[in-house]
Amino acid sequence: MEEVINTISNINIWGLGKVFVLIGLVVYAIFAFVVVRQVKLMTEVISGILTHSLRIISWIFFLFSVSVFFLALAFL
Repeated sequence: MEEVINTISNINIWGLGKVFVLIGLVVYAIFAFVVVRQVKLMTEVISGILTHSLRIISWIFFLFSVSVFFLALAFL
């Protein structure tokens, strides 16, 4: 019983929080990649005035999410 209490008391809360933040940012980057893929598929089916702009915006969104992940990885 004392071993369990010692193990629980030795958990680093900030380290655990950092891991969860990084996992959340990875999920966010995956979501951004899915958005890029969906915009690509949408622009293949529907053509319009804003198709090129939407593709650029989706790639900027993806690159932003990846850069935020790497910044968090560097600073955390």
